[in-house]
Amino acid sequence: MSIAAVLVNHNTSAFAELAIRSLFVQNPDLELTLTVYDNGSTDDRNGLLAAADTYRAEVRQSGFPITTPGNSHGEVLRRFVLDPAHDHADHFLFLDADICFTRPGTIATLAETLHSRPDAFGAGPRMSWDGETPLPAGVLANPAIYRNRLHPCCALITNTPIFRTVADHIGFSCARLLYADHDDFLDTFELMTMVMRTHRLRHVIADDALIMHAFAVSYPDESSVLLPQKEQRRDQWLALLRSRA
Repeated sequence: MSIAAVLVNHNTSAFAELAIRSLFVQNPDLELTLTVYDNGSTDDRNGLLAAADTYRAEVRQSGFPITTPGNSHGEVLRRFVLDPAHDHADHFLFLDADICFTRPGTIATLAETLHSRPDAFGAGPRMSWDGETPLPAGVLANPAIYRNRLHPCCALITNTPIFRTVADHIGFSCARLLYADHDDFLDTFELMTMVMRTHRLRHVIADDALIMHAFAVSYPDESSVLLPQKEQRRDQWLALLRSRA
């Protein structure tokens, strides 16, 4: 099973270093290549570049600098899928920069879950702020976490003509649906997930797979006050994983 993995760095280089190191340390012996697209980040990238060199990940510029006014994440992922260099891959693995694999064998678990469901186009894990405790019920009430989309923080997707066609014509970017009396915001991957359902293909969540996801480290939101705690957990895991390189 060959996997083409992708991660986008947006002034989140220390978090991205952790994502890279945890990916390869916790999921060894996979036929996996990783491409890191960088949005012209201006933070300290030394640790990120060292991790990329250690695990032979390619780092390239995305073409969307951090000054880009909109959210370029979905478009960067779309271009990755449509790059002919990745046509050979059996699967795509999409990763957010602020995740950490805290348990061994997560990718294999996702693959087993995906392959056990003929109607599934992709699989994702459960998410946790600390890598141990599932997200609280109040957060899970948000349908964009699990129900309405395959979250791009960690998504293993089968490389099929249908998926590539949806990537080409629909893309992965955020969208807004306009109705007569209201409008709905669709986050990254949400419109794609909706369109895949029209092909009778759905996403699945592997209940026994759990990752740490910091959430919202490249943009301000209501959890920004928790950034010091997120950085502390990040640095603790980095110290451990650097020693295992």
